[in-house]
Amino acid sequence: MTTASATGTALTPATGSALFDRWTALWNGDFGDPEAFLAPGFRIRFANAPENAATDEIHGPAGMVAFVRAFRAEKPGLLFAVDGTPTVDGAAGRAACCWYVTGPDGAHKSGIDLLEVEEGRIATVWSVTGLRRFAD
Repeated sequence: MTTASATGTALTPATGSALFDRWTALWNGDFGDPEAFLAPGFRIRFANAPENAATDEIHGPAGMVAFVRAFRAEKPGLLFAVDGTPTVDGAAGRAACCWYVTGPDGAHKSGIDLLEVEEGRIATVWSVTGLRRFAD
């Protein structure tokens, strides 16, 4: 695994935060320029299988955009947000952060995503979604 960015620098906390911001924006319906932050061979690994999705078949930025677009069409009005500051392991090229989602029906859920970053873009995401919002 390559952990350095295209410029040869290790993953930094600022880059990890920026990638989480862009990742969250994607989930909120910003489908512009996914190739800027998702690697060509992008993969996502869900711990719990979302309804009606063959998530193991999601490949590349276009595949992820298509998945999120369909997900948002089935569940409109969701708002995703980062919950706290991402924890970054620059040497391993990984960033992790809690997140939460709220819906127009009052639904609240939380999760944790772990991003594996290669050459400055997200190569793999491991994502776990809970059944409720994390307790304070």
